[in-house]
Amino acid sequence: MALQAAHPEWIRWDGGLAAQAIAQILEYLRGKRKTFTVPLDPEGTAFQQAVWRETLRIPYGRTISYAELARRIGRPGATRAVGQALGANPLPILIPCHRVVASDGSLGGYTGGLPLKRWLLVLEGSAGALLAQKR
Repeated sequence: MALQAAHPEWIRWDGGLAAQAIAQILEYLRGKRKTFTVPLDPEGTAFQQAVWRETLRIPYGRTISYAELARRIGRPGATRAVGQALGANPLPILIPCHRVVASDGSLGGYTGGLPLKRWLLVLEGSAGALLAQKR
C-alpha cells in the first residue's frame, strides 16, 4: 500500500502514526474530539483525491449531499462518481464520508453499513441524521 511506503511509521504501534490515529479515533468516538490532526496521505485517483479533500472540509456535525460535494469540486454532473469515490475511501472516520447524504436527506450509502453511518451522524449531533432516522 502506498500509504505505508510514504509513511513507514504507520506500521509501528508504539507511538507511530497508527497509534496516533487509533487514539484520535477513540477520542472522537467518546465525543472528546471533533477534528483529526494525524497526517493523511491516502492513495487514489486525482478525482478521488479531490472528493476526499473536499470531504475533509465538511465540519463536524454537518452534512452535505453527494450533489453538493460534486458541485464543490467543480464536477456538478458527477454525483454518482462522488459516491463511488467515497465508497473507495480508505480512511473512513478520518476522512468523514459519513457526513455525505442523499439530496432528499436519506442516508445514501456507507461502506461500513447504514446503521454505522446513522450512529456516527447521531454521535456528531447532525440534524441530517435525525431526519434520516425517521426514514
